[in-house]
Order: sequence, then C-alpha cells, then structure tokens
Amino acid sequence: MIRKLHQHFVCLAVLLAAGCAAAQAATTGTVEAGLLHHSLSDGFGTWNQQFVRGSLRTSDATVWNADLVNARQFGAHGTLLVGGVSHVFNEDWYGSLAASHGSSFFYPQSRADAVINRKLGTDRNLVATVGVTAVNARDGHRDRSLLLGISWYLPNAWVVQGGTRINRSNPGGVMANVKYVAATWGHDKQQYIALRYDMGEEAYQYIGAGSADLLVNFRSNVISGTWRKWLAPTYGFQLRAEAYHNPFYDRRGVEAALFKEF
Repeated sequence: MIRKLHQHFVCLAVLLAAGCAAAQAATTGTVEAGLLHHSLSDGFGTWNQQFVRGSLRTSDATVWNADLVNARQFGAHGTLLVGGVSHVFNEDWYGSLAASHGSSFFYPQSRADAVINRKLGTDRNLVATVGVTAVNARDGHRDRSLLLGISWYLPNAWVVQGGTRINRSNPGGVMANVKYVAATWGHDKQQYIALRYDMGEEAYQYIGAGSADLLVNFRSNVISGTWRKWLAPTYGFQLRAEAYHNPFYDRRGVEAALFKEF
C-alpha cells in the first residue's frame, strides 16, 4: 500500500527540486491541474482522478507545496489532501517534510514523511537520501518504512537514481520492501524526460471497503515515464504513463496536466 502513494515527481525526480534551486530562484510558485485515467484488468474497473497541485517559494531556501486530489478507485470516491515543505539548509544539506490525509479506504487515514539529503563528492554531484515514513490505515494497519537512495548528477543533463524502501507492516510484522531505479534527462524551462521502475513486495492493498476486500503479502512492479515540457518560460504541460502489475490485476493509464509558474 505504501508504494502507490505520492509517486508523482516535482521536476520529474524528487531530488531535482533542490538540485535546480539556483536556476529556479526567480520562480515564486507553480500551479498545476490535471486528470488521470487508468484501466484495470480482471473486472476491477477504472480509476479516474482530478487534481490540483501548488508550490510557493517563501525564500531562496524554502518552498511550500500542497496537493488536492479527487479520485474514484475500485468503485468508490475519495479525496486526498497533501501538504509539505522543502528547505535548503546549506550548500550540502537539504530536506523535506510532508503529511497527508485521505477520505476513502484506498487512501491512508494519515501519512507523514521526513527526508534528508546530503550532497557528496568534490563536485557535489552525488546526493545521498535517507527518509522515514509512517502510514496509518483506518482498519488498524500501520506501515513504518525507511528510504535509502542515491542520485548521481551526470554530464549532459542526466540524473540517475536508485534506492530501496524497507517497510514493516503491522499487525503481523510483515516486511514488504521495494527497490527502484530511475533516470532523468532535461533542462529547467525546456523539458524533462524521466523513466522509473519499482519492484518488490506489498504487505496489503485495499480493493474495497469490506474486511474481505484486501489483497495481502504479494509482489508487484510498476514502470512509469514522464514528460514535462515548457511551451513558454512560465507555462507548459506534463504527461505521465504508468503500467502496474501484481498477481491479481494489471493497471495501465495516463496522467495529463497543465502548469503555470509565477
């Protein structure tokens, strides 16, 4: 359950946001709105979603962000509210905090994330990431996870990422760990293209509001591709395609959004 939340990117890779901070200093904020449609196999129907995302830079070092999502999944309606802040402490350290609340069975009742990043190397082109996440579901399930990652900023506008999320789910003490790799190419105010692949275990996933509507202890994988394109210095679009597989169903779909910077 923990993996399918908050998988969209800001700057197409979470760590690019701080890495591009100097280039984006003139941007005070961003507003983004879009739609998502996914089709599921084996009679699980479709997912449809509308969302609004925003960010506001209150200083050269601090950016606040918020998401509001209206979704229909597995035949039910739900909303998700996300808020967070990113802060650059100095030339080597930056981090972020985020919290969310969902209103339906397919969203957690509450989630909190804390991430710290450290630039490494003579050229500071390596970034080590450590994060912790706490998820509480309505039925008493709880996830606690540790994120370990590395990002390598290469010449010619490439960024390569890899890492793992080590997750323990209770009740039962079930370990459900995920590994990921990602690559991003592009330039701010022009375009970013990103590919990402996740694979691992899921401790549980809700497919309905009843106690029997629960998938438990299974493997899954997901591949996604994102294209963020500026049509002018202050606006553009983002397209994202995703393909997800587990032993019970496949999910395929796209997300489309427009963004405006100010």
